[in-house]
Amino acid sequence: MNIEDKELAQALKSQRRKDIIKNITIVFLLILLALTFFSRTIMNYTLPQVATHVVAQGEVSPRIRGQGTAEVDDPYNVMMTQARTIKSVNVRVDQKVKRGDVLYYLEDNESDDLRSARQELAGLQSDFTKKLFDGTLSDSDITRLRAGNYRSDDEMQAELAAANRRLEAATAEATAAKAALDKLTATSSDTDPGSGGGGMAEASVNTKSTSGKTVDEEDYYYDDSSSSDDGSGGGGGSSKSRTEKKIEKATTRNIDAEIELEEAKTWQEKVVNSISSELELKSLQDQIRLAQAKVDRMEEENIGATIKSPVDGIVTSLTYSSGEIASADSSAAIIRIDGKKLTVSFSVSKEQAQKLQVGDEAQPQNYWEYDEDFKAVLRQITADSSDPQNSRLLKFEIDSKAVTAGDNVQLQIAESSKTYDLVVPNSAVRNDANGTFVLILKTRQSPLGNRYIVTREPVKVLAKDDTNSAISGAIGAYTYVVTTSTRAVSSGDQVRLAEEEEVSED
Repeated sequence: MNIEDKELAQALKSQRRKDIIKNITIVFLLILLALTFFSRTIMNYTLPQVATHVVAQGEVSPRIRGQGTAEVDDPYNVMMTQARTIKSVNVRVDQKVKRGDVLYYLEDNESDDLRSARQELAGLQSDFTKKLFDGTLSDSDITRLRAGNYRSDDEMQAELAAANRRLEAATAEATAAKAALDKLTATSSDTDPGSGGGGMAEASVNTKSTSGKTVDEEDYYYDDSSSSDDGSGGGGGSSKSRTEKKIEKATTRNIDAEIELEEAKTWQEKVVNSISSELELKSLQDQIRLAQAKVDRMEEENIGATIKSPVDGIVTSLTYSSGEIASADSSAAIIRIDGKKLTVSFSVSKEQAQKLQVGDEAQPQNYWEYDEDFKAVLRQITADSSDPQNSRLLKFEIDSKAVTAGDNVQLQIAESSKTYDLVVPNSAVRNDANGTFVLILKTRQSPLGNRYIVTREPVKVLAKDDTNSAISGAIGAYTYVVTTSTRAVSSGDQVRLAEEEEVSED
């Protein structure tokens, strides 16, 4: 190969290298151009997609909801008087009955309650006999009480008053008698029997005897020189004899007073015990009378017994079935008395209750389950006993052929509608640990088109109904808020719109 051929081959080789480099460069540039051109589309596939709604003025109609069991307003409970075996049931639930209609037939056998009633009667009779002969009462009282002759309250009061008066008089006489004796004894010990003339002794007694008469009040003085029993001129012996007689008399009086006081105490205690025993016996006699009446009634009910309806109405509940043993003092049936309504009650907040008033009508939440005749009227608003400070109990009267006692009824009652400046769908309102907020959509322009960024804005919910919420916050009308997104978004995230139309920046 000559030199010219070599140079030509080398030139061709160099040209092919340049062409390859040029082609690679062109391809690279085309790729960059394609990436640049489709960058928005590619980016959109990676961004969460959101739906928005514009904030605007609107109405919000909040609804108060609740549910409760339909109950008979003031129902009549048919009670069992004793434990009995149910022979058969003569009615069914929702059946209309008249007063006197048989609800249950009972087995003809002696019940445990009847046996217990007889034992109770026997025990009371035994207690009465024991108390009557416990030694508290006199023979005449026992005879009188066995015949059923009890003293009246006035008679017992008069007898007790007489005993108390006797005790008071005896106490006063004993006190006075002892005082007189003590005074005479003290006077005698203070006088010197050998002092001769000039000495003077005094004793005085002024009291009442047990008979109520005043004992002679006596002031006596004596002089040794003025009297003498033996002519010797000394008066000491005579004066001493006189004093001793007075002391003897006072001593006798004191002893009599103490005896009377003890007798008065004994008599007063006897009267009190007699009255107490008679009152207790009278109480036992009344209990025996009631127990006997109970036994008589239960014996009459035991044979061919039935449980009958005491009122006209509709049977809403039957407690027992054939063969079951009905407990004493249990409810055998519940009857809705003619003219009585069904009621449903549930609790709401105090604030909700303040927006309602008696007479407001409610609607069923599941309205398709009821006929057009359904009517629920608010009849009562009272404090909820479980939380009287914060909750209120709403009681509705139900009028519907489709509702029977025991049904669960779900009600809703609308508050008055009100217009608000900022209303958004409920789905736009979000909550987290930092409070309530909405996500606002912000538009940012770029060479490749608009970009959309969401930012957090705290708000306060003023009212809420089934679909919308009225809010307040640092946002204006016609601002776009995020309602839904394909995945979770946070403040500052870039998103893409669910719809094709673009949102202009506020």
